Amino acid sequence: AESQKKLRSIDRELESIHSKLREARDDRRKNKEEERMLQAVATLRRHFPGVQGRLVDLCRPAQRRFNLAVTVAAGKDMDAVVVNDKQTAYDCMKYLRDQRIGTATFIPLDSIRVPTPASSDRLRAMCEADGRGRFRLATDVIACDDSVRRAVQYAV
Repeated sequence: AESQKKLRSIDRELESIHSKLREARDDRRKNKEEERMLQAVATLRRHFPGVQGRLVDLCRPAQRRFNLAVTVAAGKDMDAVVVNDKQTAYDCMKYLRDQRIGTATFIPLDSIRVPTPASSDRLRAMCEADGRGRFRLATDVIACDDSVRRAVQYAV
């Protein structure tokens, strides 16, 4: 009976160690992917003047308390590469493919569709109708340069 307890305890400890090891491997893999993506974007910026950078690097929440909301709202587009136009996006995709660097999502500023100012104002008015200031548009709590504001509006 005592040896069975000890065996179960050792099994639980071993499973805990295996779990920590899996997490460490996942973290290392994610860090390598992140580094590879940063290098790819830096290379694209050197080769193509219309590359602005990754959305996550071009904007930030206006306040820390909005971090989670902004991340959820932008979702997969946080890692997208913002470019000035469709042609630059095509050129970048071809370059990544030809060099076998990998793939990326691109947001071409000249051709994305974003909400009109009037529709954004209507949504803002609906948020303010609450009277307690609990609701805001995601685009209103993200700080970024005006040159990439359309990409933010598109992503969220």
